[in-house]
Amino acid sequence: MLSTAGHHLSHRFLKSTAISTLKFHSLSISTESSSFTWQQPTEDDQKQYAADDVFRAGMRHHHICNTAFPIAHNTTIRPYRVKRLRDQQDIQAAYYGAYGSLPEMMLYAHVPFCQTRCQFCEYTVVNPKQGKNVDIQTNYFSALYTELDMYANLLNTKAKKLVGFDIGGGTPSMAKIEHIQKLMKHVESKFQTNWNLTEVSIETTPKIAAAEPEKMKAYYDMGIRRISMGLQTTDFRQAKDMNRDDANASTDYIYQAVTNIRNAGFKSFNIDLMYGFPLRASRTDDPWLKTVQDTIDLQPEHITLYRMRYKGTLMAHLADRVKLDQINRQEGQSRQLLNQSNYIGLTGKNTFSRVQGNSGCSDYLDKRVRKAIPYIGIGLGAQSFSHHTLSYNLGAVTKKLQQYIRSVELNRIPVQDLYHLSREAAIAKMASVSFYYGGIDLIAFEDCFKTSLQELFPTEFKFVTDHGLMIYNQDEQRLQMTSLGKQCFGGVVALFYSPAVKNHILHLQGGEQFLVDPVQALKEGQSPFQPIPDTTIPVRRRAAATNVPEPKPPASLTTSTLTLQQSQQSLNQIRRSFSSLARVDTSKPFEFGNILFSGSCNQKCPFCIGHQLLETPNNLRKETLENLDEFISLMKKTQTSKIILTGTRTDPQLYKYEEKLVNRLRQDLPNVHISLHTNGLLAIPKMKTFRMYDSCTISVNSFHPTTYYKLHGVKQMPNLKAILREASNVPIKLSCVLTEDNVYQIEEYLQIAKQLGIRRIALRHIYGDDRRWPIQAFQNKQPVKYHQNNPVYDFDGLQVTHWIFDKTSGRSLNLFSDGTLSDEYLLTNSPNQSIVEHINS
Repeated sequence: MLSTAGHHLSHRFLKSTAISTLKFHSLSISTESSSFTWQQPTEDDQKQYAADDVFRAGMRHHHICNTAFPIAHNTTIRPYRVKRLRDQQDIQAAYYGAYGSLPEMMLYAHVPFCQTRCQFCEYTVVNPKQGKNVDIQTNYFSALYTELDMYANLLNTKAKKLVGFDIGGGTPSMAKIEHIQKLMKHVESKFQTNWNLTEVSIETTPKIAAAEPEKMKAYYDMGIRRISMGLQTTDFRQAKDMNRDDANASTDYIYQAVTNIRNAGFKSFNIDLMYGFPLRASRTDDPWLKTVQDTIDLQPEHITLYRMRYKGTLMAHLADRVKLDQINRQEGQSRQLLNQSNYIGLTGKNTFSRVQGNSGCSDYLDKRVRKAIPYIGIGLGAQSFSHHTLSYNLGAVTKKLQQYIRSVELNRIPVQDLYHLSREAAIAKMASVSFYYGGIDLIAFEDCFKTSLQELFPTEFKFVTDHGLMIYNQDEQRLQMTSLGKQCFGGVVALFYSPAVKNHILHLQGGEQFLVDPVQALKEGQSPFQPIPDTTIPVRRRAAATNVPEPKPPASLTTSTLTLQQSQQSLNQIRRSFSSLARVDTSKPFEFGNILFSGSCNQKCPFCIGHQLLETPNNLRKETLENLDEFISLMKKTQTSKIILTGTRTDPQLYKYEEKLVNRLRQDLPNVHISLHTNGLLAIPKMKTFRMYDSCTISVNSFHPTTYYKLHGVKQMPNLKAILREASNVPIKLSCVLTEDNVYQIEEYLQIAKQLGIRRIALRHIYGDDRRWPIQAFQNKQPVKYHQNNPVYDFDGLQVTHWIFDKTSGRSLNLFSDGTLSDEYLLTNSPNQSIVEHINS
């Protein structure tokens, strides 16, 4: 087995050819590129895995298993990486071998500029300030043209027919007209082009299309015939939550955008929508179908539905909140609605068109997906794929322009990673992309790999056809998904991954668990994605469930949101004026007093109880806390001996006047124990204040960086070693919320905590979740005591409380950020958190 990148190119098989490493224009290659073939597979890519097991793993990891491939680059295809040597001979040889003899190919130009960084974006996009800079735009496009020249010289593209060309991003319409115009001209000079036969496509946003009609007209005049507008949602509240408010903040933008696109002459107009976002606990409606209907009303020729892909986005930590049944419900309902409006697409396909015989996609995407025609991507982070190679340009990871531009200036192909693939890896890439259309073109597959799909995947082929997941269409020579297959998309696509990726998924922890084994369910004719019943009913919905009038139908796209805003303002006024002082029982001490903070947080934990509470006013910048005097008075009156600074949806160390508050409490309540509940990220920067506390609980849900990121929503972990060293006077307790992602790590978690010198840990269940994760460490252990009815175990001096939060009773004095005082131990039972009941009663 070959094991090095040097061997991957058969000892630099083009070394004997006259390659000049000084100038691309002097490059000359005489070796026939047709001799170029696949790399010898690694040992991991020669293994076989049972279809049942792979299907289960793909279903479980449905957020990961999709058309994006490869998965886990660093382990699954890293052995196929071509070395980046200074002379770039191996890299040039690989590109020439893959593309040199092709009579036709395609091109993708990436423009990494956007007006905002949307939270759902997974693409290579630079800081918005850079994209708006005229000089940066000019420098970037200059590098783009130069990169194209490199490939033109290396591959003799003037002899090649260009059969597909897309300009994407990012938002390419952010660029000045002259840049796009020059790009079109440059492409025309480097390939054999015919824009009457090849439909060039470009992307825009509602705001740009609405505000700059001259751009739309210029695109059409320069030969671009398809335009795609990224709308994503017509629910403006949802758009704003995702940092999208500048792009489609009002209906005026949308209608004006459509008008300008039509006036420019475009008759091939696509609108992109996105589903699979977390639904807010405060909402009783799903805005998705209204978005689809609003888009149908705009009458574009094509509508594309993208499922939200969380990896690499600012919303990655929220993936587990979106279950497969929500995904399938939204996709199925929208498909039905589109079909009823004569928007048709292959089952399993994302794009729908009302133009008969039209795929709805650009020529570039259509030929890339159906026929696997090779393409080169130019620009920051751009991807290129041939039948033998896969590559990513500089910037795919860093999203930094300078490294890409500098490489081009040095006359070097700006490649970050170039993989000379094995046939197994190349097949998996081709098959994964094909599933964008919900199936695989069997003729194209055999043309690419000289063997039929059924011969290479006999058990997988039988699995999907026997279980009704896919249909073998002999007339069209396609293996196409059924509706059931689309509902099991992750499981189906995983069957055609390379063995190395299958192995990765099979051993990947976490993912969604189902009520019934998916394979067994298929065999019994049941639904293979039956969700585990959700016992975490949001408090706000629970409170509003009785005596609430039927919700009104969704407003049309043109309805003003003023009424909604006014009603929300009224609700806030009622909430702030509502007080529970009369309800507080002061006849005996509280177990402790809580001072609660509200506002933006420096973490994004998906299970945070704050998501289930009604939002109270931001008090992080309020020097005098609302009702603090009354809180202190009640603490004295009841002789309560402990105060905890914590938050409903933020970290108390984000409070600007934290030190001043602690000094005030010390002065007015000199004998009270003051504790801090924090995520620990600000402990070191605010060490002077941190040392003022009598104790501290730090929330750390995993010591594994990947799991920590998933459960906390940020990659930065608190430096516990430094905290324990710098604040040796403050006893530290750890709090860990148990989920399917970290429960298997608990024994290791306890060992690491002991090594750090921690003496107390609370393992907490998610509020409202009746599932009880089995913890191996507690087996054959007897509790040494109980705290609030929760068992406490001893592990050689480490006390671990197994805490079931919502089953715990007690009394605490809680001061909320709006000034409400409550003696409810569970925050969800506090008066200002059941405000809906109060209003409706």
